[in-house]
Amino acid sequence: MTVNRLESIAEGLWGAEHDLFMNGVVHFRGRMTVVRLESGGLLLHSVVPIDDALAAELAAIGPVEHLVAPNLLHHVHLADAVARYPNATLWGVVGLPAKRSDLRFDAIVGDTPAPWASEFEPLPIEGIPWATETVFFHRATGTLIVTDLIFNIHEAKGWLTPLILRMAGAYQKPAQSRLLRMSIKDADAASASVERMLAWPIDRVVMAHGHVVETDAKQVLARALAPMMRARAIASAS
Repeated sequence: MTVNRLESIAEGLWGAEHDLFMNGVVHFRGRMTVVRLESGGLLLHSVVPIDDALAAELAAIGPVEHLVAPNLLHHVHLADAVARYPNATLWGVVGLPAKRSDLRFDAIVGDTPAPWASEFEPLPIEGIPWATETVFFHRATGTLIVTDLIFNIHEAKGWLTPLILRMAGAYQKPAQSRLLRMSIKDADAASASVERMLAWPIDRVVMAHGHVVETDAKQVLARALAPMMRARAIASAS
């Protein structure tokens, strides 16, 4: 498994990607976002495998103080991260402690007041219990960080992954997968969450899978999530 080194995204923000293989054949990249907080400590969002070289790069910019699992899917590498950073506060989303009973979560995002919430503001995306995703807004840089709410994957290995991503409507463009939209249980709640998210002054979008959006970020985001908003309108009309 290849883990890239830290790459600067904006002031106080970095990313590190790794190769992710699902069922051994479906391949794409996964990104961990690193936030340097006003305390000088680091928050690791959506943890990827951390080898000694990446750990050294992290140590050079600050001590790891918080580990954040932002949805019910991005938790695979948490145990190794907890072992490496035993003094870090472990944050999960609603439902994750039951799914990962092997881990002891210190706090639940959204339920527990976070000391970093004023600078890295969380917003749960309601109505999609399959994912239970929380998005985050880094106020200092106008950066929205999402996990699986949208993808922006432009390269993939082999022939199967591009085919699956095209079938999901989420290949070579910023887009939400059809699978996630099909998982919406409460269209009103999901759309209301998106409306609150789009009220933020977003200048950049960083997702766990795919290219960072640096240009017209809010407009790109709104277009990618338009089907979710239409689902609300259809549900309201029926």
